Amino acid sequence: RFLRLGATGAGTLAAGAALGGLPGALQAWAGPPLGPTDGVLVVVMLAGGNDGLNTVIPRSSARYRDLRRRVAVPGEQILPLTAGVGLHPSLTRLAARYRRGEVAIVDGVGAVPSDLSHFTSMTTWMSGWAGAPPAGGPTGWLGRFLDTLPGADQDALCAAVIGSSVPLTFVGARVRASGLPVDLSSAFGVDRRRWEDARLFDAYAALGTAPTGLGPWGDRIARTGTEAMDLSRRLKPAYRGVRPEGRLRGRLELCARLVNADLGIRVLGTALGGFDTHAAQPAVHAALLAELDQAVEAFFAALDPARRLRVTLMTFSEFGRRPADNDTGGTDHGTAAPMFLVGARVRAGLHGAPPDLARLDRDGNLPVALEFRRVYASILEQWFRTDPAPVIGARLATLPLLHPPGGDVRAGPAPPLAPGPRAPSGPLPPGLWAPRLSATGATAP
Repeated sequence: RFLRLGATGAGTLAAGAALGGLPGALQAWAGPPLGPTDGVLVVVMLAGGNDGLNTVIPRSSARYRDLRRRVAVPGEQILPLTAGVGLHPSLTRLAARYRRGEVAIVDGVGAVPSDLSHFTSMTTWMSGWAGAPPAGGPTGWLGRFLDTLPGADQDALCAAVIGSSVPLTFVGARVRASGLPVDLSSAFGVDRRRWEDARLFDAYAALGTAPTGLGPWGDRIARTGTEAMDLSRRLKPAYRGVRPEGRLRGRLELCARLVNADLGIRVLGTALGGFDTHAAQPAVHAALLAELDQAVEAFFAALDPARRLRVTLMTFSEFGRRPADNDTGGTDHGTAAPMFLVGARVRAGLHGAPPDLARLDRDGNLPVALEFRRVYASILEQWFRTDPAPVIGARLATLPLLHPPGGDVRAGPAPPLAPGPRAPSGPLPPGLWAPRLSATGATAP
């Protein structure tokens, strides 16, 4: 009679899926605490196509101002990093971290070949796979990494995404991240103020402790409800004081609290949207970058200092914007853009190649100087200490972006330009080397 109430069973299935994957697929809600050299990666997607030229700005380039008469950042406002490069004035805290040696900027990054569709580009970046599609259906690069971890398919919290869905990035063949809400008050089993809800939760708790006598689906539904309530209870301490609004600062503060709780999480993800700035870009972009700047600072402020050497934050966007602005005070879909790596273990400075505005392609876009999967390969090898080739689908030359997690190496002041990438150890698939990289793997001047 209980299961025939209808919406109850369907609602619990949805709650179980949102909080940890398919019902019955998980045996434990939290894995063992992280080992002393296990790195945690926090991924922030800048959705919509972030304007890289107004984020990491070629401030000494006259061509930059010629192409961007409506949207160029005034020279006196740019935050200088080197003689020729600066940051948008909204990124004051990130600039300070750069000067302290805690930011690596990888410039000129993009997909080869480029695609200016949001949907196709997002799929390409989230998949991170080179060559023919992997067997078993669509998966993401971090999901495939999670597949390599022993016991990860029995651990609901090996990875978590703060938001209403789990992007392809975090979906593997065997493992996927748990989708966690910003506000836990709506999670299954938390709000017991109404007597009928309390009775429902108590019934599920009792029903899930033994065989229901209702067959395998009855047992699975009951177990899912019990596990969802157990997960909510385990997570509740990390949610104390977290802002209920859906903006980036609250989500990254929650990520820091989840890391501090030492639940075994290796990968966390969230996103900030609004970067598709086709019109009135200067004010909109400034506000978005200010939100990113404040949120990254809040994340590290909330992070337990004891975990400082074990956590790196990475940003990416599905593409950049065109070098030339448009007639509505914005920029249209482009190609190459910078990525940020932030943390105490990054090899600080500028990596990749700065944009060469005198060498645009036939469509007036920036040539991609660095294929994005090489950044992924570098993170997998240096941060997660795993062979990138099975995860990426090719053996790619890596860049020196990160010190291994843990240890005593302290970041120093950022050099004006980081060393070039390591030479490839084997042949690369066609199209994965961009034309501005030499055959030895060194970046162009």
